[in-house]
Amino acid sequence: MRIMNIFMLTMFIQLIFTINSEYVKSDGLKIFSTSPIGPYKLIFKQTYSVNLAKNNTIQCNYYLSHRDNKTFIFGNTTLNIPFDDTLFLELKMALKDSSGRWKENLYMQKWPNACSSLKKIIGNTWTAFVYGLGINHTNCPLPTGFHTGRGLDTSLFKYSNLPKTFLYGTYKVYFYFLQKNEIVGGQVYILEFKRP
Repeated sequence: MRIMNIFMLTMFIQLIFTINSEYVKSDGLKIFSTSPIGPYKLIFKQTYSVNLAKNNTIQCNYYLSHRDNKTFIFGNTTLNIPFDDTLFLELKMALKDSSGRWKENLYMQKWPNACSSLKKIIGNTWTAFVYGLGINHTNCPLPTGFHTGRGLDTSLFKYSNLPKTFLYGTYKVYFYFLQKNEIVGGQVYILEFKRP
């Protein structure tokens, strides 16, 4: 019984320290202080295409443009095949450590039904997403052709179905489109998840 009481007291003290260190009051507002995970501001730092040497059937040629304190994704997409649910969507993430090296394959996820899965991830911003990339079609499958983007405002991602809290840091995020386990296109983004 005495061991149980000591254990409960230790847990209670640890809980109080956790609550006190997680939040700092500043002018009546609660803000994160020392937690490595929490709500974030997503900053797009760089983007480039996957497998430039290969003639991919899905070619994403995007670049970032910064203006009026906003970041936009511009460029074009060539779909030699429809972007449909026969494809797979694969995501791999690498984290930049304190010495500037990338820790590869920190997180990996693969979804079947690429078009429907991407639409579900993007959520309510799907229409703005596809129009920003120059695709004038909002239903799956997305049609073949050459699509020139009007500009996708990256601030729209905060309204998507992406997680609302994340581990802070700089990540290299690889998006691949696969057909029969072969990469047919993709894009790489360098993103920073920063305290708001």
